[in-house]
Amino acid sequence: MTGSKEQGPGRARLRPRALIWIVVVVSLVLLAAGLVGFFADPLHLPAEVLDVLDKRASVISMFVGIAGLLVTGAALWAQLRSPASSPTSTVSSSGPSSPATGGSVSGGLVGQITGGFVGSVGGVHLPPRPPVNARPVRLAPRPPWLAGRDHTLAEVHARLTASPEQPCLLAIHGLGGVGKTSLAVEYGHRYQHEYELVWQLPAEDSAVLSAALADLAAMLGMRQPGETADPVHQVHAVLAAHPGRWLLIFDNAPDADAARTFLPPAGNGHVLVTSRSANWPTRHGLELPVLDGDPAAAFLLERSGQDDTAAAAAVVTELGALPLALEQAGAYIAGTGTTLAGYLHLLRRQRTELLDQGHPWGYSERVASTWRLAFDHLDETTPQAIALLQLLACYAPEAIPYQLLLAPLDHSNPRNMLDGGDHGIAELLALPHGDLAINAAIEALRRYSLINRPSDGSVSVHRLVQAVTLDQLNPSQRAAWQHAATALLEAALPDTPEQPDTWPRFAQLLPHARTVLPLTSPILRTVAQYLGQSGDYRTATTLTREIHHALEASLGAEHPDTLVARDDLAIWTGEAGDAAAARDQLTTLLSINEHVLGAEHPQTLFHRDVLAYWTGEAGDAAAARDQLTTLLSINEHVLGAEHPDTLHVRQHQVYWANRASRGR
Repeated sequence: MTGSKEQGPGRARLRPRALIWIVVVVSLVLLAAGLVGFFADPLHLPAEVLDVLDKRASVISMFVGIAGLLVTGAALWAQLRSPASSPTSTVSSSGPSSPATGGSVSGGLVGQITGGFVGSVGGVHLPPRPPVNARPVRLAPRPPWLAGRDHTLAEVHARLTASPEQPCLLAIHGLGGVGKTSLAVEYGHRYQHEYELVWQLPAEDSAVLSAALADLAAMLGMRQPGETADPVHQVHAVLAAHPGRWLLIFDNAPDADAARTFLPPAGNGHVLVTSRSANWPTRHGLELPVLDGDPAAAFLLERSGQDDTAAAAAVVTELGALPLALEQAGAYIAGTGTTLAGYLHLLRRQRTELLDQGHPWGYSERVASTWRLAFDHLDETTPQAIALLQLLACYAPEAIPYQLLLAPLDHSNPRNMLDGGDHGIAELLALPHGDLAINAAIEALRRYSLINRPSDGSVSVHRLVQAVTLDQLNPSQRAAWQHAATALLEAALPDTPEQPDTWPRFAQLLPHARTVLPLTSPILRTVAQYLGQSGDYRTATTLTREIHHALEASLGAEHPDTLVARDDLAIWTGEAGDAAAARDQLTTLLSINEHVLGAEHPQTLFHRDVLAYWTGEAGDAAAARDQLTTLLSINEHVLGAEHPDTLHVRQHQVYWANRASRGR
């Protein structure tokens, strides 16, 4: 402190010293007078002097002088023994004084740290320290690798500097391990030249946060040892009055409610908050996504010191481009000397164990444990939310239509949705029912950013959150949840793939059907039919081929379900543009159908009709006409002349007869 505020304590220290010296002078005068009177006779002084100096009075004066000297010595000794009483360190040459002492707040935060209470060393009491130039900065070490975040850092800077609000608040929220703290710390380092104070505070626990603010208050000269004033109010008072710009980083705040009391209400500054909670006002929130594929792969190559770009891209895909997982993978590879391809192999075979290995720089936890606390808390407080997360973990990670999937629970008995038995019934009953319960569960999951922001009744879940969620279950529990997920999906899928008005729902559920339905499921054939009916012949061909191979492996080449799948495969092959291949496949299959099902079986008759069609499309209209002529007589014999299938075959026969007659 300077000016008049510095002179006040100086005068207070001068008054007791002046009194001491006055007493010393008076005592010496009295002592001298007493000595002169006592030795007057031996000195043969004149009679006049003897009359003035009375021996008794002189003796009394002498003893008074001696007593005065003793008192003076005691006071001086006490003065030397007392410790310095100046306040603790004060930031800047004109730093703020404590409101508790009635001082005023003025000046800047960048300047000198002047002396304060030091204490004693070996019984020697030290004087106040001399002033030193300083600027209050407390930040974690700068992240050595921060890939793909330059655009986000620029956005953070733009939002903070362009906002008319003072102070300006921005909460960076997102999934645990997405790099929120690294981004905030990098921002502090990159832009610290624009601030007079930059201070990072641990905000996860309110008691720890209060202690950290007390440290800041002491650094700002607002707090003495043993002081009981509220450090939050002290820091707020300094920041509100300070004209220069400052930056506070509240790291890992549980949510907006927990942080609100500690946020500065006024001042020319910026406040960055990192939090897993997504429940922040939109204008104050910035959701941090995972990395894009290219910068994620580039980071992994640099971190691991390798150059296998294909393996790096594959690892990024497996890990969902989550920065924590990538850092952990890079640390493991660098530490063990394995290759990226070797890590990928381990990841696919021993994911659970591998996600608990490696020492990620800048993170306090690994992937396997980073969400465990959130899972445990949800399990205790909102069990329907953790049940919903376990269900969502069974589907594809992107755009899970949870409202559509949960809708059957409102009007169907869960037992009727299962294919016999009670396997999965407990899981269906544990899920939220009704809009209010579903919304509460979604909000609870968003509190920890375990799901992305809902949109049109759908949410996305990071693939590693899904993996860790399922890895916490034993095999029986995992199978039960997968059974429940299958039952809900089958209940939500339409059974009329040929109707265009059902195609939007099929499109919504397609990736999740591919994830949860086994290839041998009859429902998956319905999905393949939707793909073909809606014109996606290539995908229909690919899926039907997979279904056929699975059925052939599990049921045998001549099982009726396998033969149906083989028929479907030929049809979609033809629709995809290869009529000759379709014709050849159907020709081979005809003899098998006749052998297994019989020449007059409805499936065999249908097969003959399809074979004739693709024979004609392959360029042989006459052969198609002849095949249909033979089929027409069989249908009339088996089904009757007026049966719809017979009429259908007759119509086809006329069509190909006409084309054959025209030479087409």
